[in-house]
Amino acid sequence: MMLRPTMSRRMAIGTIVALACVNASSVSAQTPITLRFANFVGPNSFLTTGIFKPWLKQIEDDAGGAVKIEFLSGGSAAKPNEVIDAVRTGVVDIGWSGTSYNPGRFNAAGVTELPQIIRAPAEGSAGMATLHEKGLLDGFDGVKVLGVSTTDIMRLHHAQDVKGLADFKGAKVRAAGAVLSTMVERIGAAPMNIPITSLAESLAKKVVDGTAADWFSMEGFRLIEVTKTHIDLPMGATGIYLVMNQAKYDQLPPKVKAAFDKYNARDFAMFWGTRLEKESNRVRQAVATSAGHKLIEPSAEDTAKWREISQQVIDDWVKSTKNGAAVLDAFQGGVRAASAAK
Repeated sequence: MMLRPTMSRRMAIGTIVALACVNASSVSAQTPITLRFANFVGPNSFLTTGIFKPWLKQIEDDAGGAVKIEFLSGGSAAKPNEVIDAVRTGVVDIGWSGTSYNPGRFNAAGVTELPQIIRAPAEGSAGMATLHEKGLLDGFDGVKVLGVSTTDIMRLHHAQDVKGLADFKGAKVRAAGAVLSTMVERIGAAPMNIPITSLAESLAKKVVDGTAADWFSMEGFRLIEVTKTHIDLPMGATGIYLVMNQAKYDQLPPKVKAAFDKYNARDFAMFWGTRLEKESNRVRQAVATSAGHKLIEPSAEDTAKWREISQQVIDDWVKSTKNGAAVLDAFQGGVRAASAAK
């Protein structure tokens, strides 16, 4: 015979069920959304610990713990040239890389590679932010741009003890991007397209003789161990982007979306630019005082030659790039404004 539960027993059961539902709802509400971040440098790189960790941590904090950003570092999720499509297709949710890794895709961003225009990453990053705000950057279809910036300014570095530009004639030199490659060709060297993450090994094995690289890379990618001579002629920089899958962003709860929206592309540009500039200056000094290394102040002849080549490259880029004159004008305007604000 089935016994009917008493009134008190039914009330107790109901209370337990209600509490279970409340607890389940509470747990569900407290479980953060996890977003996967493709970070091709290592977990101990300055770019990871000094820029991306604190930048994304403030977004997590502003969302009140409703989002957690998982770092997939060291290229485990995507190589530098794969990042933009990995984000666009949803393989990862967020990622960063350099525009020069995808030739022909980010045409306007090639302006950052032009020589003699920018002197520091904070200026270059301000120029990139201006291009983004004016809608002049191409290649970012299907993703939400969270931030833009540039690397520090490239210089020429050689694995051997050389005296000037003439010693680069016939050398194999790593150069990322069309403009930097053209500059390398104009001094009689052969440009090589090698990922920055494998450059130190390529220099050690003499696959290349030298590289166009910024000061930060000397330490950040162990190039200081495989180079000897550094010519202080300003080349250009590489454009940097931080992007998010657009569909993923659109699906975020309002609180999480607001945390991302609190910071615009220029905010990131200034955060990146000022921090990288300080670190780059520190590394430059470290290279200058390292045994076996030599920083060369270019001769008057090399300086004049460099300026002549630079102007030719700038003119050619403007002519061959869609909206080239407008892009250059906007970029230079952003650079000048940043320089004046110092």
